Amino acid sequence: MTGGTSKTSRDSAHEALLASCYDDVRRISRAILARDQMNRAYQATELANEAAIRLMGVDRMEIKDKAHMLAMAARTMRRILIDEARKGAAAKRQAPAFVTQWPDDPAASLIDIGDLDRALEALALSSPEHAEIVELRFMLGLTVEEASLASGIPARTIKRRWQAARVWLLDYLDGDAALGGA
Repeated sequence: MTGGTSKTSRDSAHEALLASCYDDVRRISRAILARDQMNRAYQATELANEAAIRLMGVDRMEIKDKAHMLAMAARTMRRILIDEARKGAAAKRQAPAFVTQWPDDPAASLIDIGDLDRALEALALSSPEHAEIVELRFMLGLTVEEASLASGIPARTIKRRWQAARVWLLDYLDGDAALGGA
């Protein structure tokens, strides 16, 4: 009986935390969709709502704080968009074409979101600290200062990790392109 009560209180805590940061979740979804070069059918509120529904359906997850909730929401939105791109590609029998761009360099080349997701997963295995910075900067769209406040990591460390992670991801993505093109 105690396990059910703790699960219910944890669910209530998750709901309260999600409600308290929902405006931030919508801001993040707008930022993610603004970088979407294909202008998919999702609206920011629809994407935020879908992410919230999925997050509330996960009962095994222990959310630590607001920054963790926002990171989980961004990750969930990324998964939603990847799923959408795959469904569209399957229906048309072609490769997914959901592309995005670096948040601080709109002139940079476009990145396939599926490739970015695989690269980010590989980075997380290699260096979870650097992957966290990418989640904060790229997926959440936070500035260096906002990422520092959200994570408690000094801004100088955020900048160093962001630069290193970006180089690592670009190298990884270039290697993927070379393999795919060969």
